[in-house]
Amino acid sequence: SLKQRFFNSLLCAAKAPTLISAIESDLAAGKACVIQLVSTNEAMLDRKLTQTPTGEWGDLRAIDFTSREIIADYMINSFPVYLYTEYVDDNGNNRSEIVKDEATGEPVVCQEALEMRDRLIEDLSLLPPITGLLDQLNWHFGHENVAEITGRSKRIIFKDDRYQLATRSGSASIAETEAFQGDRKQILIFSSAGGTGRSYHADLNCHNQRVRRHYLVESGFQAIVAVQGFGRTHRSNQAHPPEVVLVTTNVKGEYR
Repeated sequence: SLKQRFFNSLLCAAKAPTLISAIESDLAAGKACVIQLVSTNEAMLDRKLTQTPTGEWGDLRAIDFTSREIIADYMINSFPVYLYTEYVDDNGNNRSEIVKDEATGEPVVCQEALEMRDRLIEDLSLLPPITGLLDQLNWHFGHENVAEITGRSKRIIFKDDRYQLATRSGSASIAETEAFQGDRKQILIFSSAGGTGRSYHADLNCHNQRVRRHYLVESGFQAIVAVQGFGRTHRSNQAHPPEVVLVTTNVKGEYR
């Protein structure tokens, strides 16, 4: 599950430049954009904030909020570093077993494998951070121009030339939906927390009757939930049906 979350976060972040370019073209054409996600990385943000002194919360841009530490912990705990030896069993089959210290009975660590693991962790630490897709969109277009319908109670926004922590009330999603449907915002991002019981379609009773460009960026692991999200922009009494776009990479695992 750690590997899945890490690579899922990496794939979503890698889609950001193409998605941002497409959204800019849509807005120039007079359309409204709806982006469908699953994860918001709020749990990761909470962990990072507990490790950061409150005195440094004034500008949080320098703090790495990526899932780098998750994969590093996985490598520390799961990378094979023990020494194995081969032997032939009674049936003539080749087998292998962990070498144990004769004095202590503890497994013997292979120094070559240990150096390989540490070198990989070091290389990972030197890579530039990749910001999550949700934050990339908010920072690029400005949180004041994006209606965010998610369950997270806090987020990092860019305001007054610095990245600062902002809290969100329980009624924020209602206000954001009204801003989008009222055409005060032309971009809406929703997660699975905002994918049930809400309407983001070109309702004839709403001011915002622009064509909806619905981007499925993160489908999640349940197809029925992803399809349910499509129903947020395709409903009765609409001026236009939405244009649904599946945003994917050429990674075979994501194709599957």
